[in-house]
Amino acid sequence: MNVNEIARDRVRILLGMARVIVNSEPVLSKRYVELARRVAMRHRIKLGNKLFCKKCGVVFVLGDTLAVRISGKTRVFACLGCGAARKVSAGRSGFE
Repeated sequence: MNVNEIARDRVRILLGMARVIVNSEPVLSKRYVELARRVAMRHRIKLGNKLFCKKCGVVFVLGDTLAVRISGKTRVFACLGCGAARKVSAGRSGFE
């Protein structure tokens, strides 16, 4: 395994652990997301914007930390931690 594969595995593990403990330990979950972002930035790994809130660092779990509203052809994904919202056209693949 090279360094980028190890980094990708660590990011995946950290985000998985953050998703598991988001309800019981929200501060630790945010810390895991912060560490995953730092590792990804250092090794230039793309995370996308579907896994966590870029504003507050909460990992997205549908119903617990993420609300989805649909109006016409637009889907609005709102973080329940800070209220930040992202609009996505219904034609494109968003948070799936």
